[in-house]
Amino acid sequence: MKDINLFKTESSIYLKEVSSKSQVSKSDDCDGYLIRASEKEARRIVDSLKGSNKIIAVWGGDDSFNRRVVETMKIDYLVSPESGEKKDNLKQRDSGLNHVVAKEASKKKIAIVVSMSGVSSLEGKGLAVRLSRIIQNIKICRRAKCEIKIASFGKNKNEVFDVLGRSSFGTSLGMSSQQVKGAVGFFQPKTIKKLE
Repeated sequence: MKDINLFKTESSIYLKEVSSKSQVSKSDDCDGYLIRASEKEARRIVDSLKGSNKIIAVWGGDDSFNRRVVETMKIDYLVSPESGEKKDNLKQRDSGLNHVVAKEASKKKIAIVVSMSGVSSLEGKGLAVRLSRIIQNIKICRRAKCEIKIASFGKNKNEVFDVLGRSSFGTSLGMSSQQVKGAVGFFQPKTIKKLE
């Protein structure tokens, strides 16, 4: 069982955080890239990575951004679609994900990833709103049979959560035991290619 982090360790997948195409290099010693950019720049980065054996993850944005990313880009993970400034409706939260996007992600084998470092840095009302959005996304993913994962995304050793901590977090948010079991494990991209 591995985790995803933003620094190199032996027991996790290392993603380099990038916001422009100029930050991507073939000589990078990383397992993949976490793209945190506008839609136009994200497309340029994803296009430049075609044919590489790297994991491609995109940090979520608003509903329309998340939908276009899932429908039109070849990525592995959509990270924290619930993050950012969103305006909730009267009857439901704006969680950055809906059943249409979740079904499309399921069809294209794109996993939705919850970032533990993003949640652990919040407190008060901000934490409550973020957790309620994550709970809503878990329910949407369960109905759409879309894979949901929980990762640390730590920038140093103090921000890393172990498997038990991530499992407990998933259980406390209403994930089934089977969902939790699948949510805390990640595999290297080379392992995935060999299985196909």
